[in-house]
Amino acid sequence: MTGLYPLVLQRLFLPLSYGLRGRHYGRYRRLLERSQWLPCEQVLALQWGELSRLLDHVFTQVPYYQRKYKAAGIERGDIRSLADFARLPFLTRQEIQQHREELRAANVVRLLPHSTSGSSGSPTHFYITLDSYDWRTAATHRAYSWSGCTLGELTLQLWGAPIGAPPRWKRMKVRTFNAMQRINIVSSFSQSPALWQRVYEWSCRRRPVLIVGYASSLEAYAAYLAEHALKPPPPRSVISGAELMPALVRQRVETALGAPLFNTYGSREFMSIAGECAAHQGLHVHAENLVVETARPAEEGPSDMLVTDLHNYGLPFVRYLIGDTGMMDDSPCPCGRGLPRIRSIEGRSMDMLRAPDGRVVPGMLFIHLMKEFPEIRDYQARQLAPDRLAISTVLDRPVSAAHRELLNSELRKVFGPVMQFDFETVDAIPRLPSGKKRITIGLGG
Repeated sequence: MTGLYPLVLQRLFLPLSYGLRGRHYGRYRRLLERSQWLPCEQVLALQWGELSRLLDHVFTQVPYYQRKYKAAGIERGDIRSLADFARLPFLTRQEIQQHREELRAANVVRLLPHSTSGSSGSPTHFYITLDSYDWRTAATHRAYSWSGCTLGELTLQLWGAPIGAPPRWKRMKVRTFNAMQRINIVSSFSQSPALWQRVYEWSCRRRPVLIVGYASSLEAYAAYLAEHALKPPPPRSVISGAELMPALVRQRVETALGAPLFNTYGSREFMSIAGECAAHQGLHVHAENLVVETARPAEEGPSDMLVTDLHNYGLPFVRYLIGDTGMMDDSPCPCGRGLPRIRSIEGRSMDMLRAPDGRVVPGMLFIHLMKEFPEIRDYQARQLAPDRLAISTVLDRPVSAAHRELLNSELRKVFGPVMQFDFETVDAIPRLPSGKKRITIGLGG
């Protein structure tokens, strides 16, 4: 740990901030710091204990699972091991969309509404509990610490911007929390040479210890630095998330920024799922908070990935098809952690779009934006011309006038006033022969 402030932040300020509100972040973070070094068998035993408690809850308190498992001929007593657990049917995104209220636990009252579009582009609206939020926040901070950086060290995030105009109190709360953690967030949804020049100049003045960003944003910033022969002060580490980071792009980013890159894997449904340690041999799963499986053994090649949240008792995700494919790795990691690893993750690549003035707009914009509109079940954006974008949507119900105005204003905020938007309602979004879907299609794609 570097400096006094990060120590005070993590040992005093954050635990006190959560503790005064009756939250358990501090306890979970301490547990995760210890448990990662347990032998694999002990980690899996801890995981099974949490999973057993979740299954007791699911079989008695969640109407949809009770009906679904009964129809499959499975009772709680049939699930005595992880091998038995693999008998439970998958949970799909469509089931959550169609049966969300039945998936709510009968004995959990206070729930936080969340939404996501995930890597598939289909918005999913769900609930989490405060306790689950504390677990996933602690897991996220642990994954970031594997980069050799820590909370309280100056961090630059090339990330998304809030949609719409949040209330003033909420903006102040977020600013205060980010300032306390020394995080500077720069929206990279509208990319231009001017943006990257500002980022470069800020980095030269402030010298961030850690840079975090979407893979496509890091790639674009690295390309700008290389093109202009610019060398900002190197951070200690770079963290990539939300999109695939191809090996060649990784090399370019590390060369341009002068620091090692650490991949992470997560989603809005679960926040941090796994992260890369200094060994750079796959991604460690937060097994104390999640169960991650694949539909087939690794020796059979990549297959559908399934995630179970062990602590979201409000709307439990049990064997959820997250929409990605990948492979697990059972071999021990040289770092000594006993956490299971994901060997590789497939998918999540999206085409880049462009504004009429030439600025690059990453496809991640739509992942971030469309989750705000519950009327939109599925979508795809296609660039027809430098100044024209077609947006196909599959609707559960007509988009309200207020939401349509918000969608237009957010798109114009990024693409500018010249861009023309052609909205069309369709019955389904076409899929590739592989079964995957392209969220965005660039000009000529």
